[in-house]
Amino acid sequence: MSQSRQLAAVIFTDIVGYTALMGCDDKNALAILKKNRALQKPIIEEFNGRWIKELGDGVMASFSTAADAVYAAIKIQETCSLSNDFKLKIGIHLGGVLFENDDVYGDGVNIAARIQAAAKSGCIFISKTVHHNISNKSEIKSQFVKEEKLKKVSQPVRMYQVLFEGGKAIEAQKPVTALAENSTAVLLFENMSNDAEQEFFSDGITEEIINVLAQVPGLKVIGRTSSFAFKWKNMDLKVIGGQLNLTHLLEGSVRRAGNKLRKTVQLIKVVLFIKISTGYSNCLIAY
Repeated sequence: MSQSRQLAAVIFTDIVGYTALMGCDDKNALAILKKNRALQKPIIEEFNGRWIKELGDGVMASFSTAADAVYAAIKIQETCSLSNDFKLKIGIHLGGVLFENDDVYGDGVNIAARIQAAAKSGCIFISKTVHHNISNKSEIKSQFVKEEKLKKVSQPVRMYQVLFEGGKAIEAQKPVTALAENSTAVLLFENMSNDAEQEFFSDGITEEIINVLAQVPGLKVIGRTSSFAFKWKNMDLKVIGGQLNLTHLLEGSVRRAGNKLRKTVQLIKVVLFIKISTGYSNCLIAY
């Protein structure tokens, strides 16, 4: 029995509405399965993927890199859209898995399957690890969608949608010319702690600030989805402000040590910014 543990990008695809189709016309449903197989197999091979198996109307494959998995998923969706025979939804996760003979097992497989189930028709949803892994690929754009507690997954999973149109990635935010008066966005606070698990805490701090500012009369506050889309992008703040059509941006960092919290906050207006360092204070917010 051949076994090996590897880091792999696992991709799950699923035909939307296949169960209902099978109930109405089983002959046509079986024909669609063949078309789906013929569509996906060569694309998976083109991007150095490994076809694992079919699961009912779904397909499971693995790739050695997250980028190859995403490129393959985009081309699969593009080709499926052109054929106009059926719609797919796709989920991708990068993690450690166990390869045994011609199959693959592990939490990485389970998370990819759950992300696929959460995806919308015609969409590609990816995990946070995939999103980070492809962040240096300028031709691939992804945007935060939601954080969700998935079945049989211990920690909540942050999901992102790959944005594409006609086989080409599209920008998450389109540039605008005029700035909305009295408007701001709260960018995700950077986790400065050594513990990577504090990432959820710093994200929670950001959400709390967004919720509080949203209650201020006369102040337009951009929602969390648009703000969170710029995490890990390393973009110029003036560019972000222009893309979101804002007069101000709020960013900062959080360092948590036990029950103490150090916060640094920057309020940016056009080319000017004010920096406020709060020092250490009691940590009253828990996540």
